[in-house]
Parts: sequence; structure tokens; C-alpha cells
Amino acid sequence: MKFRTGLLVAGSFVIGIGVGVIAPAVHDASARGSTGSDVYQQLNLFSKVFDLVRTDYVFKEPAKKIVYHALDGMLSGLDPHSSYMNAQQYQNMQAETNGQFGGLGIEVSETAGMIHVVSPIDGTPAAKAGIKAGDIIVAINGKPTIGLSLDKAVDKMRGPVGSKIHLTLKRPGDPKPVKVTITRAVIHVDPVKDHVYGNIGYLRLSTFSENANKDLKKGLRKLAHEDHGHIKAYILDLRNNPGGLLDQGISVADDFLNSGEIVSTHGRHKADDEVWYAHSGDMIDGKPLIVMVNSGTASAAEIVTAALQQNRRAAVLGVRSFGKGSVQTIFPIQGHGAVRMTTALYYTPSGKSIQDYGVEPDVKVRETRGKKNEFPRIREFDMPHAIHNPSGLKAPILPPPITLPAVAKSIAPEPPANWPKFERDKPSTDYQLQMALKLARAMATEGKSANDGEQAK
Repeated sequence: MKFRTGLLVAGSFVIGIGVGVIAPAVHDASARGSTGSDVYQQLNLFSKVFDLVRTDYVFKEPAKKIVYHALDGMLSGLDPHSSYMNAQQYQNMQAETNGQFGGLGIEVSETAGMIHVVSPIDGTPAAKAGIKAGDIIVAINGKPTIGLSLDKAVDKMRGPVGSKIHLTLKRPGDPKPVKVTITRAVIHVDPVKDHVYGNIGYLRLSTFSENANKDLKKGLRKLAHEDHGHIKAYILDLRNNPGGLLDQGISVADDFLNSGEIVSTHGRHKADDEVWYAHSGDMIDGKPLIVMVNSGTASAAEIVTAALQQNRRAAVLGVRSFGKGSVQTIFPIQGHGAVRMTTALYYTPSGKSIQDYGVEPDVKVRETRGKKNEFPRIREFDMPHAIHNPSGLKAPILPPPITLPAVAKSIAPEPPANWPKFERDKPSTDYQLQMALKLARAMATEGKSANDGEQAK
């Protein structure tokens, strides 16, 4: 049996959120590629190199270790998302799928030999310790990470619940090393946070774990009950959402649509070609909707964003998303872990792939003022061996966006010079959120003042 994963962010590990959706296995011997003497010649080459390592490497290494590295190198050389997981890594991934796990609550990726923080997860030890997107982890417990592979770095950061870990960070704009101590914990991921700002309902979805859609529906019902139906528009915040389970992304998009295509997948085998459509039943009854995105919005989060944008159901505000448009499948190997391999690409309702490009917002709004103050925006195309857009597009061809109110043109793409420094726990400092509220009020009032109502505090 194989497990189709939920489009986790490129080449990254979440310490951790694992992903996995069960799908029927496909084994087509006729489609396995080259056969005959050329395959045997290459296998003979592998055997010779394997024997050389076993007999002449400076240290005697177990055959199991050599084979493991060979398998991982074979898969990771294909693209950033394919890899071999040993039994322990596979077990960790399975334990993490349900959104409860032990660790730091930090998502990391490897770029140019350095371990980058893609995003801390809301409410976790990493977020509370002040870890920021864009931080570079230069040392773990005092030992440098230069040249350390991603899986080894992740293994070093995992540990018993209650144990401490010391990280040394290089933070853009800060000339001094940033040192933090984090206590590992059992992390319960609550993927949905909700709030009402005046007459605007706000929902933040931090990950697409197995209960994401269930919790989102619960949040929508809670908002409607608490505000007695006075909410006039909604904001869905998908910033720094690394993705998760494919079926959860499809379900969340369906929550806001009455019809239309949500996403399709196309792979080497016909069994990997699927298309999903929305069902009747918009949970917010057609009220205006804004989706917030940034460079950390990836995979399943991009599926939702593109589906709502291209079906003309929502306006998208923020900066261009990550650009991961590939689907991975988990092939368990009994007694030996599992293979995680890219088996398909997903396509948005426009029929185009966003692989290595991402979703472009309708209203561009940056988090901070000036590029020098921003954390590096690591995206799919920065990853080694990233798959290029199959259609060769620099940007997807999209249907016309929804008509935006006039106030959209008055929204500056970055905060003014006197805007307060962004603090995660102070929404009033969140320029993107404030502009989303401004736009939402304008969409809700159809031309009335967009500045009326409560500011996020």
C-alpha cells in the first residue's frame, strides 16, 4: 500500500508535522523505465562502488549504513521532496500526522548547506522562544551545523520531552549571534484560531493536519454564534502555513465554494490523475472573503488559495507564496522504513501548475518596510533539484480576479516609516492584517468608509 502525502513544504522537516493520506497502490512493471542490459550495467556499477567502499574506505562501515546513504542519495537527487526514511524516521512521521508530537514546533529546510527556519508553529516552544522565519541555525548545542544534512540536523533537534536544546541563530539584520534555549515538549497543534474584529470574522489556519477542516468549521460556527450573525466579511490567514494533508486542503476550499474545480493532479501513471470539484454549501453564504498569504504559504495552503482566487471567490492579499506544486507518495517497505517519492504534480483550476512559482496576490502587501528589513524569502525554486514549472511559465495564466473596491488602490505595499515594529502577539503591529481588515470592511460595506470598526489590538 502507498500513502499519498499532503504536500509538505519543499525539502523540509517539521519538528514536526508529518503528513500522509492513504491511496491505493500502483505497481506497473511495464512503466518502470529502462530494462535489459543497460539496467544491469548500472546495477553492476553500483555493486562495484559498494564493494570499494566496504573494502577500501578508511573506516570499516556497516553495509546497512552504506546502503541507507545510497538510497537516500538516489531519491534526494531527484527533487527536494523525495527521500528514504529509515524505520525510526518513518515512525516519527506516522506519529506526527495527527497533529500531536514531541519536539520544538519548528519547520526547517536546507538551502546551500545551511539549515533555515521556514516557520515556527503558533503557540509552540519555538515560537515562544522567539524563533523567527528566516533564522539560520548555525549551531545545535554548541556544535556547528555547516555541512550537516537536513535529516541529521532534525535528528539532533529531536529529543526526550522536557529536555533542553540550545540553538545559535544567525538572524538577518542582527550582527550578533542569537542564542536561545528551548525545552522540548509534547506539542498539541491547534490549527485554527478565530477572532472578531468589529464586523469582520478572522480565522488563522496554521497547518493542514488531519483535523484542520473539522476545526475550521468549528471556528466558523463559533464566530457566527458569538457575533449573532453580524459578521459581514471574513479573513482566512494562511501565512506561514506549510501545508499538510491534501484531503484537508480540498475540504477547506470546499467550505467556501458552491461549485467549480478545486484542484487536479497529473502524474506518470493514470492512477495519479485525479480531479476534485466543490460541492454546494458555502459556509459563509457568499460573504466577502480575503485570503492572506506570504512566502511561507505552501502546498495544501496554496491549493486552497488558488482554488478560491481562481474561482473568483476570494481576494488574495500579501506576497507571493512558496510555489510547491508536487505530490508525494509514501511507499512503506516492511522492516526497512519507507520511500517518500514525488509521483504527481497538482494543477489549479486554471489548468496550470504553480510549481516553482506560487500564487500571486491580488493586493500586494509586505510585512515590513524595505527588503533589507525582511527575512530571506526561501521558496521552492531555491531548493536543490527543484522541479521546474512543467509549462515553462514565469507566472500562471489566471482568470480575471474579482472586482476589488476602490480602497484597494489606496493600500500601500509596505508599512509607513512610523509603523510600529511587528510583534507576533500584537495584531495592531501586523501591517498585513490591518490592510486585510481595511479591505474586508470596504468589500463588506460596498463603498462605505473602510476605516470604520475595531482595529486589531
